[in-house]
Amino acid sequence: MPVAARRVLGLAVALGCAGFTAAVVSAVGAGEVVELSLGGYDAPLGITLRADGFSVLLVLLTTVVGGLVTLFAAVFPASTGRRLASADAEGTLRWQGEHPAFWPLWLGCWAGLNAVFVAGDLFNTYVGLELVGLTAVGLVALGKTDAWHAALRYLFVAVLGSLLFLVAVGLVVSVTGTLDINQAARVIAETPESHPVVLAALILLTVGLSLKVALVPLHGWLIPAHAGSPTAVSPLLSALVIKASLFVLLRCWLWLVAPGVSPNVGAPEAAASPAITATLAWMSWVLAALGVLAIFVGSVMALRQTRLKPLVAYSTVAQVGYWFLFFPILTNPDSRRLEELPVTELTEDVVIAGALGGTLSLALGHGVAKAALFLAAGYLKEIYGTDELDELRGVGQEHPGLVLAMGMSAVGLAGLPISLSFAGKWQLSTSAFASGQYWIVGVVVVATLLSAAYLLKMMAPLLLEAEEDGHPVSLPARRQSSLPAIAVFPPLALGTLTLVTGFLGARVADLLEVGAPW
Repeated sequence: MPVAARRVLGLAVALGCAGFTAAVVSAVGAGEVVELSLGGYDAPLGITLRADGFSVLLVLLTTVVGGLVTLFAAVFPASTGRRLASADAEGTLRWQGEHPAFWPLWLGCWAGLNAVFVAGDLFNTYVGLELVGLTAVGLVALGKTDAWHAALRYLFVAVLGSLLFLVAVGLVVSVTGTLDINQAARVIAETPESHPVVLAALILLTVGLSLKVALVPLHGWLIPAHAGSPTAVSPLLSALVIKASLFVLLRCWLWLVAPGVSPNVGAPEAAASPAITATLAWMSWVLAALGVLAIFVGSVMALRQTRLKPLVAYSTVAQVGYWFLFFPILTNPDSRRLEELPVTELTEDVVIAGALGGTLSLALGHGVAKAALFLAAGYLKEIYGTDELDELRGVGQEHPGLVLAMGMSAVGLAGLPISLSFAGKWQLSTSAFASGQYWIVGVVVVATLLSAAYLLKMMAPLLLEAEEDGHPVSLPARRQSSLPAIAVFPPLALGTLTLVTGFLGARVADLLEVGAPW
């Protein structure tokens, strides 16, 4: 298929996905869990697709970010990668822009993401994760030689993480006899003797998915993959691909295991073994400790960067840490503390729901803001041939719209007021305070200050006057290429969404109630 036809197909798929997403969001927004049994066979014999409030929010994020990145790639083909091709009659190989493999890989990745988010059973969740992982590896490899090395490391991570998840699925099936998530959760709740095996499965899948999410200290693969990928690939990896593994991790903890073994999420008191409860609490504290470590390691490393794309990549490591502060609230909402509060309607379910809503708002806000930042960073690198911050000094004079998009995204990543991330931090901190875990509030405050520091380091050079040997420099003279003006629209639209969605935090919480396990 000609490359131009692939671009048209990509845009057509984006429009089609937007239509389907609107229909599903409308149905779920009305309070209905949308289910579809493929082939007319219900679970456990058939494959069930299930869209609840949790999944539809991720589908919506994928459609918005994926659609705008698709538009960016269509109007700026060189952003899709580099390939070696003959440049003359003698067969001399040179790097050329617009890689034709981008479109099948990206559309395959998009299909895998949606498959993960609406899968009603564990095996098709695994299939979706594999499709996302392998196509993401291929997308990383569309860059130059350095990207090939990053893609190979990413491949090892993707395979190992998926293998651990597959072993965990086998353990769950061995004691429940079903792959369907809802059915397996009911069996786990009714058979306490299955809990040790289920707990072993939970440990395996938590390690495997934490590796794919890039939780410190399992984050080494992320920086070269995200920073070295082509311009149109980096935002997809950071905004969407790692969200698939986070989604599955939260789905397995909250929808599969917790309802059967944790009284905090609806399990009978008699089903809760003290040993199982203690192990879950221990796991949640380990994850939270690694989350705090991720925040500080990612922030400090971001502050040390002199290049734009690695700085943005390290900020992802820091942002991942926020998402793991949720787990101690899940396993220990502290009902005694709730009884002491004057707000009588506050219950453990409300606290857990608030913490999950805050965590998901942070993840959604990160996805939109990070996509805008990576698109803008890649845009500048394509124009000026570098992403060194010192060499990009003063580009705000030449590209005010682009730097405005970066500024709005920086506000979102820092979690400042009116952004969706601020709403997420507020919900998470409120739930932490209600459960007596004040340390989480302290971590969020310190992390916000660190985020503001490295984002200010990113923005400051772009807004200062460009000089060379003490004299002003004409920026257009330093350009190596030019891009169509419409290419500014996707990052600007995403940056605007970073702030506009700040008023939707309550709506995120409402949608999460549709199909929730509590």
